[in-house]
Amino acid sequence: MVGGGRFVLSTVAAVVVVMSLGACAGEGDAPTAVAERQVTLAQSKSYAQLLRNEASSRLPEIVLKQVAESTDVSIACDDDPAGLLRSWTSTMKILVTNSTAARVQQVADDLAATFVEQGWKAAEGEESTDTLVVTKLRSATSLADMAITATSKATDQVPSIQVTATGVCALTGGPESDEVTMLEHDEANAG
Repeated sequence: MVGGGRFVLSTVAAVVVVMSLGACAGEGDAPTAVAERQVTLAQSKSYAQLLRNEASSRLPEIVLKQVAESTDVSIACDDDPAGLLRSWTSTMKILVTNSTAARVQQVADDLAATFVEQGWKAAEGEESTDTLVVTKLRSATSLADMAITATSKATDQVPSIQVTATGVCALTGGPESDEVTMLEHDEANAG
């Protein structure tokens, strides 16, 4: 009976641990969850850049005219106006060929669908008259979220697809800290 008691005790302990982990997973947006994950701004940067590059590489070459602009910067998280919690945002704007211009939205939708097929959740919404649709993508297993924006020819713009990946929030010393300055300086030199 003593061995059976240990089994029951270890089973109860395992259930408590699993329930605790489940509770933490549900608090993914809370600042305390960020500290618990121990994600650095450099890691946020890596995840954002890798996701942006992965998405861009999924676009068929036949529709690509050129990369118009690429930006990488850290931003303060919404729930921290002091800027100690920061995330990395990595954006690439890709101009599409004239033959693709009329179906730029379909190309963007097809790109988003490749992520939905892998379990990502998509939400769509209009942003402005120049923007056809913004598709926001999230995955419970990714440390970065993504937005895919299709832009039409409105206001004399060249039709484009913009991919923006945003890494999770990380605790930093603030916008002027050595870590933030170094990571942003690396981006300035890379361009």
